[in-house]
Amino acid sequence: MAESISLDCEPCIVLSVLPYNDGRRVVRVLGETLGMVALWVTEGRGKNRQVGKWHPGAMLELRGVSRKGSEGLVRFKEARRTHIPIALFQDVRRSAVAFFLCELVAKLFPEEIAHPEVYTLFHEALTRVEDEDQVGWIHAEFMGQLIAMMGLTPANSTMTGADVLDLQSGEWKHAMGTAEDHLPPPLSHWFMSLTGDNRQFTATFSERKELIKGQLRYLGHQLGGLREIKSYEVLEQVFE
Repeated sequence: MAESISLDCEPCIVLSVLPYNDGRRVVRVLGETLGMVALWVTEGRGKNRQVGKWHPGAMLELRGVSRKGSEGLVRFKEARRTHIPIALFQDVRRSAVAFFLCELVAKLFPEEIAHPEVYTLFHEALTRVEDEDQVGWIHAEFMGQLIAMMGLTPANSTMTGADVLDLQSGEWKHAMGTAEDHLPPPLSHWFMSLTGDNRQFTATFSERKELIKGQLRYLGHQLGGLREIKSYEVLEQVFE
């Protein structure tokens, strides 16, 4: 039986929205202290109908959060926006990055396990999507920081010339063919740079695409599988 929940206030970020029936939705969010949970959302009717705040990437504050142990979905008394992403609504590239980040987080972490440090990193990334002029690298930098935060950063190579990263084992190898799960230089070097504090390199669109695919494959291997991120192809198309 699921544990009961009772919180006065819980900051959260919307990950996905699924219509249930007329006037109701099941909304999956990442809470700062709750982790990922599913909410039962009633849209309301007439002047009280509120649907605009429920979209992937929305930053909200829930009041009166509760769930009895026998219930599956979390309920709340009030949901307030903490930030209105005007630029995200107006720019398809920003929207695509935000949707990708939300889908990635939703598929990486199990439900109801708190990850406050991930919440903070995720919140910062979405804030960058709204505020920065160029957003084409935010998702790659987020994944690099996430890999480091989770303690999954590969150790540095100790062998001269071993600069091909095996995405399955996280080990370094000498160049031997072009296996899909081998990330060659300079992509392997850039992969490591993204796990640090600064990105000090430039890459073409095709190089960035292969690097991001490598990050996704690496996360999938290290975490025992990662379901397909369906929003990724849309994300790359809007940056072509």
